[in-house]
Amino acid sequence: TSYFVALQLGAVLKGTCYLAEEIFHLETRHRGSFWRALGACLHLRWHVTLLLVSGSAYAALLDGDGCSLGLHLVLSCFCQLLFLVLGLH
Repeated sequence: TSYFVALQLGAVLKGTCYLAEEIFHLETRHRGSFWRALGACLHLRWHVTLLLVSGSAYAALLDGDGCSLGLHLVLSCFCQLLFLVLGLH
């Protein structure tokens, strides 16, 4: 489940990076609508739903290793960003 959480976080982070680039093309590509650009870059309904389901499954399966859920999520975000930067994804 932690891998699935990391995949969903990676997809959301990648979409956020795309959105940051698309902000400069709002007029030409999305008729000036921020919401159209957001919908084109992030499929929020799909990713957030999967992230919530896999995150709650992960929280239910924590084995008490002493690390908090927040720390695991931060490390997953960092690893996914590192994969994106290095082009390994």
